[in-house]
Amino acid sequence: MEKVLVLFLFAFTTFAQKEPEKVIYKSFFNISFVSNNPIGHYKNAIKSDYVKSGNSGISMAFLSNPLQKKGELSTVFVGGEIGIVGNKQYDFFLPSSQGTYYANHRQTWINAKMRYLPLIEAKTIVPFLEASVGPEFFTTNIYEDLGNSEVYKSYSNTSSTINYKLEAGIGYYIKKQRRPLTYIDFSIGYNQNNQVFILDKNRLSFNRGTEIIDPKQSVRPQSIYFKVGITNYL
Repeated sequence: MEKVLVLFLFAFTTFAQKEPEKVIYKSFFNISFVSNNPIGHYKNAIKSDYVKSGNSGISMAFLSNPLQKKGELSTVFVGGEIGIVGNKQYDFFLPSSQGTYYANHRQTWINAKMRYLPLIEAKTIVPFLEASVGPEFFTTNIYEDLGNSEVYKSYSNTSSTINYKLEAGIGYYIKKQRRPLTYIDFSIGYNQNNQVFILDKNRLSFNRGTEIIDPKQSVRPQSIYFKVGITNYL
């Protein structure tokens, strides 16, 4: 019994000394730049002479160790992510003859997310795998440029669907201190959406000067995305 007690105290002391500097155990916050690139039939469906197919933006995520309250380590962290990517369209199939207009196309998502860390020791290189799912919103706003930095929103359309993401990457340790453990992350991911109606950018145009023509098309969005971000393991 005494040997077991001594062994337990030794293990606990060793972990207590090692944990603050070497173990990823609590939670983390991430902010990333996202470059989103459509692929497959979806890329062909939205290809346009008036606006580029790809878009870019940012994402933010917070995930935590689900076993933390039990005082246990975990290789799986769970939480959520929000993100937005988009681009602008200045040219139209039939432009307005009575004013200057442009369109903002945006995709926003709110996902439940998990990250798997095969290594929870804070080494120089830490690989990770991620999966997430949640609603995604495709929004187009059209503005009239009135000059002198003044704009007027003349049209808005939003459609929604469910997105599924799989992502793999590595983190490189850049901040040599106890907490937070700061990494720069590089990752690549695949995004798949359910069928959704979005505006057809090839036929989005104007009639009678300022009347907006907004034809829609049914698509199943697919994309490959790249991320560069900062993760703070708290």
